[in-house]
Amino acid sequence: MFILLPNLAKIKDLRKKLNLSQKELSQKCNISQSSISRIENGGEDPPYSRVKIIFEYLENEKKKKKKISKKIEDITTKQLVSIDSNAKLKEAISLMNKYNISQLPIIENNRNLGSITSKKVQKLIIDNTDILNVNIMNLKELPFPEVKYDWSLKDVSNILLKYSAVLVKKYDKYLGIVTDADFLKISQY
Repeated sequence: MFILLPNLAKIKDLRKKLNLSQKELSQKCNISQSSISRIENGGEDPPYSRVKIIFEYLENEKKKKKKISKKIEDITTKQLVSIDSNAKLKEAISLMNKYNISQLPIIENNRNLGSITSKKVQKLIIDNTDILNVNIMNLKELPFPEVKYDWSLKDVSNILLKYSAVLVKKYDKYLGIVTDADFLKISQY
């Protein structure tokens, strides 16, 4: 059986992109620094097992750095659909249907006043069909939490365990919204 080695020139490129020195790579892979240098410069024809160790380490580091570098801004839905405090419940339902969303923040004068979710709407309508013309402020839920655009995905994920959405701010302006569904975007990066 013939095993094709990966292009050894990629080792040096990957190592440099990860800001690793030859010494650091040699320590992590338990391979001498001089061997790393010879492999990178084409002066050594290494066994497959050694190349595999190096590439696996570099690829794992690449994946770790990619995960760590992701910020909430990367998956934020930038089109923030909101409703103002004077709206009626039927207007909220119309917006949810139009944009295919399940929650709306109630925002007025750049202030987060509350929210309304499809779950709440469903419960309200089942209990009382005459409720469609009631002011949204009489039916509102708690405001969605707000985070800054540079928060980590992990921190926001923890908040979403308790809330259906998180508003993302950049300076004093709302940048967008993040829901559980937005976390599915991570796999696209």
